[in-house]
Amino acid sequence: PIYEAAKKLNLNLFKGQININFLDITKNAVFYRLGNVFRYPVDDIDGYINSCSVVWTHAPMSSNVVNIIQKFDKLIYIIRDPRDVLISWSNFVFSPYMQRYYPYIISDETDPETYLNNNLKTIVSDWMNHVGGYLKHQKYLHIHFVFYERLLHNFDRELEKILEYLEIDLDEKAQGEIKEKVSFNHMKKDSQNHLRKGKLGQWIDLLSEAQKEEVLEIATPLLKLLNYPLNSYIDSLPELPEKFPENLNLPDGKVVLLKPSNH
Repeated sequence: PIYEAAKKLNLNLFKGQININFLDITKNAVFYRLGNVFRYPVDDIDGYINSCSVVWTHAPMSSNVVNIIQKFDKLIYIIRDPRDVLISWSNFVFSPYMQRYYPYIISDETDPETYLNNNLKTIVSDWMNHVGGYLKHQKYLHIHFVFYERLLHNFDRELEKILEYLEIDLDEKAQGEIKEKVSFNHMKKDSQNHLRKGKLGQWIDLLSEAQKEEVLEIATPLLKLLNYPLNSYIDSLPELPEKFPENLNLPDGKVVLLKPSNH
């Protein structure tokens, strides 16, 4: 039966994922993955890495993640304001793709606003633990952090820094082609179910004052460390501190949402 079902698979829902090498990394296993319809163990991780140019993962930090990703030559981690992540994720879970393949993400919520309010603490805590876990290993793993807000503000400058980190030299024409291909409007054509608005600071107008305060109760230490605004006025861009405080206690607990099962 699975073969017949696979033939009828609506690939339009996976248009943005089919050509992406995506890995699930659990505490003691590694899997190939395509959405929630295909997941298979990677038996030869070194051979897999040697056959790929780019690999993508959502894996939260763990000892196995360290063991796996340190095998890669370069590591890039993208950070976005958790308040905009809240809004983006709460809308995404109601997309046709998520409703079809991840229906268990929603309990009895019927709209993004209710979902956001019911899951705010979990989503922001996940952000804290995921980001904090990778920040802890920045120096050891030589991770290059990219802020989503800086990409929107000055893409050309951020692309220069990424290319410098990757040790890739591209002429202006090639850089222009990259800029066009990763523009929001261009990417939305290929991933209509995944991309919605691609804006920064939506939280200022869309979150209630009570919700903003609840986020601050959870995330203030990391927001301050990364220079994210603590009020509803954006007058600067996020950035890594020049030096992390020696007594800094970064979070690195469990990440709950969309966490793959352990094997």
